[in-house]
Amino acid sequence: MHKSIYLFPAIVLVTAGVALAKLPPPTPEEQAATVEKKKRQEEQLKVEKAQLEKAQDRVVRRYRQEHGGRPGGTAQRTQEKDLPKTSGELPGGVGPKPDQPASGEAHSAPAK
Repeated sequence: MHKSIYLFPAIVLVTAGVALAKLPPPTPEEQAATVEKKKRQEEQLKVEKAQLEKAQDRVVRRYRQEHGGRPGGTAQRTQEKDLPKTSGELPGGVGPKPDQPASGEAHSAPAK
């Protein structure tokens, strides 16, 4: 028990010293290597982007061949009777009305 009282602050001091230590500045060779690596990554990113765009264009071309024209161009409007109840009502138009009385379920006792 007494040893842990002294051990814990010692560990904290050592780890704080390691965390605050500064690294030496990079050498010119390391800086050049970093710049070269960044250049290669940018070139690779451009190549991957071009390949992705090419693949997406192929998919779009095939979709248009199979489905005829642009997607959604031949779609019809959904009938009002097929829409969910809440999308067909006006805002503030919920609740009982003379033509829509309150349901009996709203006032019934809990199921036993």
